[in-house]
Amino acid sequence: MAEGGAQDKQHAPTARRLAQARERGDVRRSADLPKAAAVVAVTLGALAAAAGIGAHLMDECAAWLAMAGNAAPGVAAGWAAATGAAFAPLLGLIAAVGLAASLLSGGLVFSLGLLRPDFSKLMPNVGLGQLVSAQGLSETAKALVKFALIGGVGALGVVRRWPDFVALAGLPMADAGPVLALVLGLLSEICVALVVLGAADMALQFWLHRQKLRMSDAEIREEMKDVAGNPQVRQRQRQLARRLARARQMRKIPEASVIVTNPTHYAVAIRYRRGADRAPMLLAKGVGLMAEEIVARGRGHGIPVVQAPPLARAVFRYVEPGEHVPVALYRACAEVLAYVWKMQRWRAQGGVRPRPPQMPADQEIEVSRWVG
Repeated sequence: MAEGGAQDKQHAPTARRLAQARERGDVRRSADLPKAAAVVAVTLGALAAAAGIGAHLMDECAAWLAMAGNAAPGVAAGWAAATGAAFAPLLGLIAAVGLAASLLSGGLVFSLGLLRPDFSKLMPNVGLGQLVSAQGLSETAKALVKFALIGGVGALGVVRRWPDFVALAGLPMADAGPVLALVLGLLSEICVALVVLGAADMALQFWLHRQKLRMSDAEIREEMKDVAGNPQVRQRQRQLARRLARARQMRKIPEASVIVTNPTHYAVAIRYRRGADRAPMLLAKGVGLMAEEIVARGRGHGIPVVQAPPLARAVFRYVEPGEHVPVALYRACAEVLAYVWKMQRWRAQGGVRPRPPQMPADQEIEVSRWVG
């Protein structure tokens, strides 16, 4: 089985995958929630404004009937405008509630990618696949549930109000009040069912969207490579950075005043020019083969090599190339540099050979309180 198939998508979508889907316009919205909100708005609006709208329309109808047969044909346009103005607030409320419910279910998404034609959707196999997909099956199941729930609630409401509907036939005169009360009561119960369906559909769409965007192990690895970079490339970059840093250090060795060794494991090249450097500066450091190369290059340039294991270890551990040594190492550096200068004077003038600095190999110089 090929990796990355539907059976391998065991990981929840990452934030990056969700953001990419949103950029493509791939946002699952609930179609039932805006409808339910619109019906609820109509019902609540009708309950709140029925009396006012009804009285206004009755007055308008009475005036229109009074002008029947006498008004010019163009007056009818004014009647239509008056009717529209009466229902405009309710219609505006329906539109606003529907838009707000749609934004609530999927957010505001603007993507030009949705305008690009996708001719693959015209293929028969794609259509058949959608029919038997999780989304297609869920839509069929939702239609059956909606039919059963809304029809059941409506039928139950009619059965419970059957005596009231029968009583309407016995009214002595036409009265819209009892009819409107029965209808709005029945609609209120249906609204409750629609709200439940809308909330359930919103949760279902959220779950289906996350299921569709689930990721396999291969997709997780590919995303990590895209975000953090290919491991092989990063390793190559680190190797190149180390090589460049090593080359920079080696170019600085001719400026060193002394090379301090462990003697076999560590080597550090230190520069101190009286009157120019405020403190000894580390130019290069290395361990193992690089330490041997530093010593060899230093001797090739005639730079003194001094064995001072505690100083070599401390400088290697706490100082980076281009940095001045901390105050805790001033004394040890001064002893080594003084020995180098005495050796230079001895070679030039003769006399008693200077003794090298006495630093026990097992001694450690405490510098932690001066670092970081």
